[in-house]
Amino acid sequence: MEQYLQLIVSVLAGLATAIPLAIKLVEYVRKAVKEKNWPKVVGLVIDLMSEVEGKMEVGADKKTYVMAMLKASADTIDYDLDEKDYEKIGELIDNMCDMSKVLNANKTVAAEEKKDIK
Repeated sequence: MEQYLQLIVSVLAGLATAIPLAIKLVEYVRKAVKEKNWPKVVGLVIDLMSEVEGKMEVGADKKTYVMAMLKASADTIDYDLDEKDYEKIGELIDNMCDMSKVLNANKTVAAEEKKDIK
């Protein structure tokens, strides 16, 4: 009888250790699956930004359009986005817009310098 109690206690101790590890494993797998789809999300954001570029003038309207279309399209790429993800994507859009402004400014300066040389 005492051996059975020791066996039961050992099994319960093992379960107490294994359950939190299993939970962490499930969280890790979910995160890995989410990160695997991240390039698809970035690609979709870039496509949406290109699409809206000629349609609207105000940057905030463009960003709102991209975010709305992204929310509508997230299901098509099997990607579950939460509020933190949308905040990160909003920052990504802002950073890409800032980068394009710098690149466009450099392009304009280079074109003006080219004209001056001729």
